[in-house]
Amino acid sequence: MAGITEATARRFDVRSADGTPLAVWVEGHGPPLVLVHGSLADHSTFNPLVAELGDAMTTFSMDRRGFGASGDATGYTIGREFEDVAAVDAVAARTGRPVALWGHSYGAGCAIGAALTGGVHRLVLYEPGLGIAYPPGSIEEIEAAVAAGDLETALLAVLTGVVGMTREEIAALRSSPRWPVLLAGVPTVPRECRAEHSWVYRPGLVDGISAPTLLLAGSESPTMLREATDRAAAAIPGARTLVLDGHAHLAAHTDPAMVAAVIRQFVLDGTEGG
Repeated sequence: MAGITEATARRFDVRSADGTPLAVWVEGHGPPLVLVHGSLADHSTFNPLVAELGDAMTTFSMDRRGFGASGDATGYTIGREFEDVAAVDAVAARTGRPVALWGHSYGAGCAIGAALTGGVHRLVLYEPGLGIAYPPGSIEEIEAAVAAGDLETALLAVLTGVVGMTREEIAALRSSPRWPVLLAGVPTVPRECRAEHSWVYRPGLVDGISAPTLLLAGSESPTMLREATDRAAAAIPGARTLVLDGHAHLAAHTDPAMVAAVIRQFVLDGTEGG
């Protein structure tokens, strides 16, 4: 892959349009699938999903800007994230096979923007957050906590007020290895909240997406996430929605085998699972 620097046996570094370095981990065998994580995460959030997909697909799991091993830059706009995902898509395309794109939450919004550049064979989006109507004062609360260096308070505000997690779910998360990763991602949350909250699907804005698109939504997800998913489905030409019964916003963690099966069916067979 010309122009790509291999940093480890399974990692590549890619330069985005503005020069920001992006770390990408490649695993598995088969047609390429680019994975784009959401807020408060890095590429490792998809490890269980990648393990389920490895025998059928080659996964390209990126760290978005500001996360993990990737760089960052001043003057943030979500358009930069679109360019980032498109840069990773271009790497995957060098395999010579059609590229599919998977995005979760904020990462699903980034995938929507990247798909506008073309070159995506199929698009799978799990509850994209673009256009979320955040509760009044919630973004300011998160911003104030981050400004004060109180990352845990900011994190709890997101998990309870946005994701809708219960105290029991948060307690389990706090005792898991993922908690430090979540805390590390907190400083990027305010800019992402602002980008989602200000987003509007203007008429014709995403008409350029030609890839068959499947949106996934959890039946138990908060209403505002379901509504944002519905708006994305209505805006993207020909998009279809599959509701995952009994699941919420994090089904890729709680049931990665099921989510992997849905991805394989849609990307490889052209049918919807469930």
